[in-house]
Amino acid sequence: MLSQFRNYESLQLEFHPGINLILGENAQGKTNLLEALYLCAALRSFRTRRDSEFIRFGASQGYLKMNLVSTQGDEKNHHQMEMMFRPDQKKRVKRNGISQQRISDVMGTFKAVLFSPEDLKIVKDSPSERRQFMDSEMVQVSPRYYHTLLQYQKIMKQRNQLLKNNNPKEEEISIWDNQLSEFGVRLMKQRHRFLMEIEKWAKEIHHSLTGKKEELAIHYQPGLLLPPEWPEKSPEELTEIMEKLLEKNRRADLYRQTTGKGPHRDDLAFTINQMDVRQYGSQGQKRTVVLSLKLAVMEWMKEMTGEYPVLLLDDVTSELDEGRQQDLLEYLKPVQTIITATHTLPGMEDPQRGRLYFVEKGMVRLSKEA
Repeated sequence: MLSQFRNYESLQLEFHPGINLILGENAQGKTNLLEALYLCAALRSFRTRRDSEFIRFGASQGYLKMNLVSTQGDEKNHHQMEMMFRPDQKKRVKRNGISQQRISDVMGTFKAVLFSPEDLKIVKDSPSERRQFMDSEMVQVSPRYYHTLLQYQKIMKQRNQLLKNNNPKEEEISIWDNQLSEFGVRLMKQRHRFLMEIEKWAKEIHHSLTGKKEELAIHYQPGLLLPPEWPEKSPEELTEIMEKLLEKNRRADLYRQTTGKGPHRDDLAFTINQMDVRQYGSQGQKRTVVLSLKLAVMEWMKEMTGEYPVLLLDDVTSELDEGRQQDLLEYLKPVQTIITATHTLPGMEDPQRGRLYFVEKGMVRLSKEA
C-alpha cells in the first residue's frame, strides 16, 4: 500500500507470484513502484539519498506498507513492513507493528534483487559503485557481514580522526591498526567468497544471454597489496600482513590525514573473453554483464536462504530482442518478478504466467488480457 508516495496519492496492489509486467509511458510512476519495493529490502533508495523526496508534492507526509509471506522449508512466515516519511526527519520503520531503531533488526525481512539503468554504474563508474554492489547484496543475507562492515567503518573513522590530530602517538595508531586489520581481513574474506560463489552463476547466465559467444569473469581487487596466494592464508596471517602494510603507509596516512589502504579501497574488474569490460566493452555488453550479475545474485540468495528473492527489473527488456525476452521470461518462471516496460512481452497474454498492469499518472489498473 502506498499513500502520498512519489506521484501516488493512494494505491493498494497485490502482486502475482509469477511475472508482474507494469506497462506505461515514461514518467508515469512505473519506477516509483519498484523504488517502494526496494526500500523494503534495502531500507534505502536506488535513486536518492533524501527521504523527503518520497513525499508526494503538496503532502505533509508519505507512507508505505508491505505485507509479505516468506517460505522456510514447509513453513510460511507472514511479515509486515511499514515506513513513514516526513520532511526534515529520518524515515520511521516498523516491522510487524513494532518501531525499529537498528537497521540490522530489519535487514533480511524482505529480500529483493534490483536491476535498473542506474546499475550500469557498477561497470562504468568509480570503485565505490562496485563496493556498494557487494555490500547491498550481502547485507540482505548475512547479518554477520553487516556487523563486520559497520565495525570496520567505525574503527576507520576513529583512526582517521586520530590522524587529523597534531602529532598523534604511534602506540595509539597501532591499537587502531590492529583492530582495523582484524575486521578488514574479515571483510575481504567474505567479499572474496561471495564473488567466487556468484561468479559460477554469472558465467553460466552470461554465456546463455550472449548466445554462448562470451565468457564472463569477475576479478576481486583488494584495496591493499597482498600476495597472490592470500585467499589460502589464515585470518591471523592476513591480519599481520595488513598491520604491517598500515604501518608502512603510516607516514603517508599522517600526511593525508586519512587511511589510504584497506578494503574501503576494494575494487572489481569484469572481463569478457579476457577483455576489460569497463574500458573496452560496448553499452550493450556492459548492460548484459550487470544483468548477469543481478541474476547470479538472485541464484546465490536462493542457495543461501532456500528461497528466491523478489526480482525487480526496471526497463531491462528494451535492448533484448524477442527471442532473448522469451528466454528471460522462461528462466524467471520460479521467481516472483516485477518488470517495468513500455511495451508488452511475449507470452504475457497467458494468465497462468502472471499479470499485466497499466500505469498512467500515478494510477494503476489491471489488464483483463493477463
